[in-house]
Amino acid sequence: MEPYQFDLKNIFLGKDLPPLFFLEIAFRTAVMYMYTLLLIRLLGKRGVRQLTFFEFALIIALGSAVGDVMFYPDVPLLHGMLVITIVAVIQYTFSVVTEKNRRLERMLESTPTRMIRDGKLDLEAMHKERLSQNELYSWLRDDDINHLGEVHRAYLEPSGSLSVIRHTHKKVLPGLLLIPREDPDFECFEKTAPKTALYACWECGTLLEKQAGEDLEDCTCGARSWTLAVVPEH
Repeated sequence: MEPYQFDLKNIFLGKDLPPLFFLEIAFRTAVMYMYTLLLIRLLGKRGVRQLTFFEFALIIALGSAVGDVMFYPDVPLLHGMLVITIVAVIQYTFSVVTEKNRRLERMLESTPTRMIRDGKLDLEAMHKERLSQNELYSWLRDDDINHLGEVHRAYLEPSGSLSVIRHTHKKVLPGLLLIPREDPDFECFEKTAPKTALYACWECGTLLEKQAGEDLEDCTCGARSWTLAVVPEH
């Protein structure tokens, strides 16, 4: 077993690696960063909640580059430093370019997607963003929203967070009570209306006024899961 030698040349440049290898590192880093950014963009907003696509890709790229240099003795420091520098340059370039080009910014960073309009869910947008009712209702409850009638607009932001614009107190509409279906107090009616009241579709928030004993038809969204709507007192 050969005695260990503290070799600065090997630490910084690697063992038996030609200078042209730096160019290969630059090419590999650029390709992998762009590929990572593409994959994150395809995953959608929910996969990077609270982070922009660029921030998420930057964390992955830098974490891998720094970690490999720290843990693997056969990875030279300068190679890792080059990777980090290239990623930082790409990140800075994208930030400058997207700041000046709104079209490119929308293409790379996405735009807010409207999830709720005046107490009713946009199911097409939710399907596009792969967001379920349960998850959306959970986010609304976290924001102290009791029923959908309180929501004027709700948007899924490029960061993956949900931003809510509430109705003013006097403009709050009737809406679906946001309790989980698993709650013992949750009531779901599928055949007839038990009493004269305003009903809300649990799947999309559509409102339906029915007399006691009237049949409950399918909602416009195709579901038949009606529950009593919350009617605010103004």
